[in-house]
Amino acid sequence: MDMRAAAETLAAGEHFDSWDLDEAGPEELAELREIRRAGNPVLRNAARALLFAVGGPDALGEYDLALVRRLIRGKLADDVPVPMEFCELWYAVPTTDQAAVLDAFGLSDAEPVTMSLGTEIWSRHYSGLGHQRCAQVYVSPVLDGWTLVFGNASQDQHPPGIVEERDLYANVRANEAVWRRVTRERCVELSRRFGTAHFYFTSHGDASTSWCIAEKGELVRFYDVSVPEEAVGELAAEAGYLLPHEEVPLPEGWADDIEHTEDPRDWQREWFRRYRLLKTELGIPDHCDAETLAEALSVFPGKIGPHTHVEGNGVIALTRCGREYGHPRTLLTGLTYTPPPERPSIFD
Repeated sequence: MDMRAAAETLAAGEHFDSWDLDEAGPEELAELREIRRAGNPVLRNAARALLFAVGGPDALGEYDLALVRRLIRGKLADDVPVPMEFCELWYAVPTTDQAAVLDAFGLSDAEPVTMSLGTEIWSRHYSGLGHQRCAQVYVSPVLDGWTLVFGNASQDQHPPGIVEERDLYANVRANEAVWRRVTRERCVELSRRFGTAHFYFTSHGDASTSWCIAEKGELVRFYDVSVPEEAVGELAAEAGYLLPHEEVPLPEGWADDIEHTEDPRDWQREWFRRYRLLKTELGIPDHCDAETLAEALSVFPGKIGPHTHVEGNGVIALTRCGREYGHPRTLLTGLTYTPPPERPSIFD
């Protein structure tokens, strides 16, 4: 792969992400290090980002790695929480003992990160292929008394019973059943250690959502919209809401007379206007989901901010898959800093 061309593309601000590095391997690191040594400031910054993406932190070399770590340490003191977008799935445990959390999930090689950097690493590597999804986990600082874990332990991502051939719908459904069982067992196990453990999932591609609550080694609540018949228990925080699988009891034919025009948005706008009006008039409650419950019971990462009390700092850590297969390929915008033309980058 032509890494100089990749660096030039990145430096020019053109679209480029970790998917474009599928063909890159360890043999490309030497070329990137040469660009990092002798290129202009903008190309050197791009080469640093590509080194991290292809080879992980170790590929940066002692100087760059020490510099990045020093910059992160300098920012941690003034780190302010910002709402997380696309958090999708996470565990929450009420503890300040980060070492115990890392041990509970089988994590190692923890690197301190700011909340924004941890969020970026998590959100970018999670969309990868193969072991990209299970190589790394982001563990938050303590947020209002809760530590959040974004990702799964390797043994949870690859449990016994998973069918690797996923072309058949039946295999997909069978795998989902295994992962639901694993999630329940993980929550119960965590609750034995930390007293309480929560799991939340909300899809940003469809209406899928689920949550699991365990206390003192007992499963208190489990709900998954795809299999409401498997639900266990119920929560006071769900009172006053419809569950995600429950239909809204609106009058039959309430939207039949909405006219279709040349602009489909006209129909959509009228549909939503009537829907909201009828819900209000009939006193129909909203649906709850994992985000609703997380906000009520622990911490919803999508609504953290300056009001959130923070203790310690977050870390990115490797799972067993990360230790075996290496860091996931993560192209960080924070490492592609482009300096003003009049002065060099602070990274150089």
